[in-house]
Amino acid sequence: MKMKKLCLLLLSLLILLSGCQAQPEKQEPKTLRILAFSEKGFNQLYGNFFLATHPNYSLEVISIYENLTPGKHMTDTIEELIAKENIDVLSIPMDSYSVLQKKGKLLSLDEMITKDRLDLANYSPAILNFLRDEQGRIHGLTATFVGDALFYNKDLFDHYRLSYPRDFITWEEVFELAHKFPNFTDAQTPQYGFHHKKTANPFMMALTIGEGSGLSVYGNGKFTLNSPSWGKVFEEVTSCFKLRVCFDPHQAESTQSLKLEDLQKESYPFLSGHIAMAVADSSLYRILDEKDRDFAWGITTLPVSAEHPDLGNGIEMNDIFTIPSNNQETEGAWEFIKYVSGNDYARLLPQINTIDLPARVSENQEELIQVFYKLERASNTLFNELRELPPEVLAKIDEISPRYMSEIRSDQRTVQESLQLMEEELQLALKSVSK
Repeated sequence: MKMKKLCLLLLSLLILLSGCQAQPEKQEPKTLRILAFSEKGFNQLYGNFFLATHPNYSLEVISIYENLTPGKHMTDTIEELIAKENIDVLSIPMDSYSVLQKKGKLLSLDEMITKDRLDLANYSPAILNFLRDEQGRIHGLTATFVGDALFYNKDLFDHYRLSYPRDFITWEEVFELAHKFPNFTDAQTPQYGFHHKKTANPFMMALTIGEGSGLSVYGNGKFTLNSPSWGKVFEEVTSCFKLRVCFDPHQAESTQSLKLEDLQKESYPFLSGHIAMAVADSSLYRILDEKDRDFAWGITTLPVSAEHPDLGNGIEMNDIFTIPSNNQETEGAWEFIKYVSGNDYARLLPQINTIDLPARVSENQEELIQVFYKLERASNTLFNELRELPPEVLAKIDEISPRYMSEIRSDQRTVQESLQLMEEELQLALKSVSK
């Protein structure tokens, strides 16, 4: 009888305690309007995973792609959509981010980062440097990026008894090394010292190298190509092609094969095994790393200039998450950005995205991949400078640059003569449009 009373007492206490316990607070449903390049791609990489951990949220994705019109720049389309679509979160490329940040169209995230103690210590330093404005404020965060590096064929370097490239090698040293490799092997197979991912357009290759070296093409209404610094860059690039040291894709046979391996070699000629060094993006690293190759290879940081050894332009971010400055309700927008920029999502990345690199450096990261995180600063000046120019002047660049590059390569003109004449023509074109 006593045991029965004791059981009844315990049961009563349990009922009483369960009634006193705080019931979980029902979370209010929230809808976020997100502007991204495509709805499907966004949901596959980010949206579905956010919804799985935030069941009270729903997402409405407005597609940038579906609103693009011929002749209009994507950033202009993004600005228009921000103004009329009541957007909560933006997912935009770095070019658009730079423009909108300078225009004051993006909200600073610093207060929210501090309040929620979002740890950015393991973020790529170059990414954080790019995302900050001149006052040091952060207006966006990203989960991934594509990085450039210098790949090299160890077998070729060993064969010619040359030292491997090192981290922070300069562009001058790269071209000097490239010239030490003969044009042909013993079997008369074409061999090259260097390949740059922009060798299909030597003019843009030179501009890209110059940008990463801290040089400017245009500013304050004037072109700045006619300078000793630019002359040095163009001299190195054109000499590389003249002496057949640089791989020229225009002289290579196009594959008719649909095999994945053949298509990869066409996109990344370094995979052929006959190129000593190549500047390429991290997609090549993924390809090289996925299976054994016929040659040994290594990787170093993207080449730099002696004047700016911590600077490069080999970072591309296609999904920078930010909040429009006209957003009146930032709590939900920040909740999304905090999730996709945090450690929990970063741990899922190897399974979600096997192509891009994580913006955060993980403790168990492979040693080779660390070269993509070593540069401290990222430059993106070239695009912004060219964007300031009228379409007619951009068309003029496309018209005259191949001619002048061809004249340099055929020794009809010197580099300095060509740069001077090119600058004069472009300045005249700008003046005629500005009247």
